[in-house]
Amino acid sequence: MISKFYFTIICFGILSFKALGQPAYPLTPADASIISTDIVNFIEAYKLLNPESDSLAILREYYFDKGSSGLKEYCNRHGLTPENLSSAIRNAPEAYAEIPYFLDSLSEFNEQVLKEFVKFGQKIPDAMYPPTYLLIGANRGIAQASPQGQLITVVRSLKRPDRLINVIIHELAHFQQARSLGFQTYVGTYSKPNNMLDLILREGGAQFINYYLIRDNEGDYSQLKYFEDDEKALRDKFEKDLNKQDSSYWLWESLDQKDRPILLGYAVGYKIIKAYYENAEDKEVAIQDILAITDPKEFLAKSGYPIQF
Repeated sequence: MISKFYFTIICFGILSFKALGQPAYPLTPADASIISTDIVNFIEAYKLLNPESDSLAILREYYFDKGSSGLKEYCNRHGLTPENLSSAIRNAPEAYAEIPYFLDSLSEFNEQVLKEFVKFGQKIPDAMYPPTYLLIGANRGIAQASPQGQLITVVRSLKRPDRLINVIIHELAHFQQARSLGFQTYVGTYSKPNNMLDLILREGGAQFINYYLIRDNEGDYSQLKYFEDDEKALRDKFEKDLNKQDSSYWLWESLDQKDRPILLGYAVGYKIIKAYYENAEDKEVAIQDILAITDPKEFLAKSGYPIQF
């Protein structure tokens, strides 16, 4: 997601699902769960915070101790504590002051997410729907899948709920990729050598499913617009970097740079995936191919997108 406030999308495959096997999550959108109890608990704590209060004790009692399994999973993975959450609130009070207003519109937000899940099921009929946990973190933009479900922090996008929906659908697409490939194979991609194209196509596939197949909001994909505005030059750079396996300009190493949009490799992957889909005679088969890419070099060649590797 490109903006001053963006989500660091931490891929499903980086997490360890080796002991999880095939999770038994719902197979129909109507049974999907969006769990927002942690937001409710946080607001209860937030209302008690004042300069004289013991902020750590309040956050621990009302937010952390009452936390959902998703919040506990998030704390384990990202080291969220009463101390660093309290510090984040002090450093960005205006951001946390927006949370009650988000709660006021939460029913409408959940309804919109579930509508997108229905569209997701129409395009990917055998999809599985893990629970989605909406969480309050230490003013970091993080979205990832876990054995407990999708973990989505909301603070950095409270005024842009549509961005949250993009992130949720992106992560849901990753979940289907993992199911299609098998969880062991999906996770193994992150440790295999020369995996830059694998990762580009994986992320581009999740973006394509969100922006093109499900939400039909390609115009909102700012990375894609930036890439297309100078496509030939950026494509040439990507081709050179791909052949050197240098992903620093394109993937997660780009998160801290300021002079251009981050994660431009996602847009390159999007273009390749879209070319493959548009050239396919059977679109339903193409979607399954996109979810289960085992030979990225062959996939690139079949897409017809002009990158040599």
